[in-house]
Amino acid sequence: MRCELNSSLEHAFCESWSKKTRERMDFSDVWGSVNTYLGLAERVIWAVNAGGEAHVDVHGIHFKKDPLEGKLGKASDHGVRLPILRSSPEDQILYQTERYNEDTFGYDVPIREEGDYILVMKYAEVYFAQSQQKVFDVRLNGHVVVKDLDIFDRVGHSTAHDEIVPFSIRRGKLSVQGEVSTFNGKLTVEFVKGYYDNPKVCALYVMKGTLEGESKF
Repeated sequence: MRCELNSSLEHAFCESWSKKTRERMDFSDVWGSVNTYLGLAERVIWAVNAGGEAHVDVHGIHFKKDPLEGKLGKASDHGVRLPILRSSPEDQILYQTERYNEDTFGYDVPIREEGDYILVMKYAEVYFAQSQQKVFDVRLNGHVVVKDLDIFDRVGHSTAHDEIVPFSIRRGKLSVQGEVSTFNGKLTVEFVKGYYDNPKVCALYVMKGTLEGESKF
């Protein structure tokens, strides 16, 4: 199962907490575990600011400079001229820069330990002003985990949008969205060329943990 949120994981936590507090409900049915959020930076094993420089966000996550710079695809900072809605001022740069390519491209993430993980991918549409202009898929080691992503259609222009994909690795097997495949120590996140423009990503990270509940807001 893919858990899809319309802003950052951190924003969802805060919004969900406020909502459940108002409704006098148990917080555990929102995330399943407070520990999924607490110590977020310590749980992150890999993070990249796609198309941009290194950055430490407000939660202490260290995003590395894009390792694909000069190797694959094109970096763009077109978004730096725009304020990004639903993003903290300190971290808007994570949505303002991006890497795109005219063909399928991706990142390799080394994972040495078995367990539960969460892939978080950050997006903002800073160029197109209508839907059906940029549509693409995302694959995780060959498994399609996000189908027909149209950022503008989801949230509009210059607005933060996160795609969140839980997965697990056990006994040499990768399990994601009910599918299983052999895992050789490398997680490959691919942004797949579709019929409408080029695939892209603004930033992404992988963290340890589970997402047992889905925020509803």
